[in-house]
Order: sequence, then structure tokens, then C-alpha cells
Amino acid sequence: MDAEEVRDWVWYGGRVSVDFVNTRRDRYAGGRELLEHPSDLDAWFTTAQLIPCRAEVAEELLREARQLREAIDAGIRSVVGSEPFDAGARDVINNWLARANHPPRLELSDGLPILRMDDAPTDATGALYRIALDAAQLLGSDTRSRIRICAGAECSGRFVDLSVAGRRRWCRMSVCGNRAKAAQHRRSARSQH
Repeated sequence: MDAEEVRDWVWYGGRVSVDFVNTRRDRYAGGRELLEHPSDLDAWFTTAQLIPCRAEVAEELLREARQLREAIDAGIRSVVGSEPFDAGARDVINNWLARANHPPRLELSDGLPILRMDDAPTDATGALYRIALDAAQLLGSDTRSRIRICAGAECSGRFVDLSVAGRRRWCRMSVCGNRAKAAQHRRSARSQH
């Protein structure tokens, strides 16, 4: 993997599942695939610090990973667009959740419920399970109201708005926000002349 590909990965999603969706860039223009080869997925897992060492990723797992990514994105688009959640997307995410060796569970500690998760993933399948779990927790909670798609004219980045006011519009203010402000300034300057 060359350095150019690594620079194309973005980490502004606010959640691992959203960052995973952003491995397909430029969706507004038909999309640009960053997970072309099993080694790309392996490298993304390592860079995202999901697994402690390199993973063995086969073509079939890469295909399943892309399917999971697109199911999560379908969920994001339905939430952002206030549309019904796609049953097929739900099924893909649920199929990954069912793969857990040690599913999440509630335990009691001093009479209070505590959510217990299995240990950190040690392989690629475990990493994809963790991504599916993160997506389910995000899409299946009130946090879903904070999911956004960047308003930048040439961007389609997905992110979770973690700002206090909840009015974030751009994936990154330093890129898409500045472009939008500069474009607005140019329009204003032209209209004054």
C-alpha cells in the first residue's frame, strides 16, 4: 500500500462504523473504492487500531466487508433522509451481530446493569463484528439524530455531529467548511459589482 492511499482514508466520522463507511469516497460522483484488495482491508483494520496485528483477509471476507459497509451506509442515508430503514440492510448488520462468539450482555454490578463486551477482536472477522456492533448501537439509539452527510458541494463524507449545538454541516470545517465559505464570499463579491 502506498502513502497516497493512506491519505485518502478519513477519520472524522466520529465512530468506527462511520469511518468504515467512508472507505468508499466521493459517493456524490459515483464513488471511489478504497478497499480494492484484501490487503487494503487488512491495512485499514491496522490503521484503525481494531486488531493488534495484521489480519488474514481473503477475497470472500473483503466482499462481505463491502456488503456490511454498504448496509451501514444505507442505514445512514435512511436516517439522514428520514426514510424507512431498509430491511435488507438491517439483515446484513444482524447477520454480523449473530457471528459473535461472546455476544454483548448485561451483567449486574451492585444492582446496576453494566454492558459487557467480548474482548477486543483478534482477527478480521472479529473486527467486522465490532464495526457492525458499533453501527447497530449508533443507528439503534437516539444518537442517530446526530448522523450527517457533509453539505460540501464535492463531498459525501459521513459523520456523527458531536458538537454541542448539533448544527455541524461539514465533515471538516478546515476543508469543506472553508470551501463553502470561500464560495459564498465569491458570490457576495460578484453580486456587489
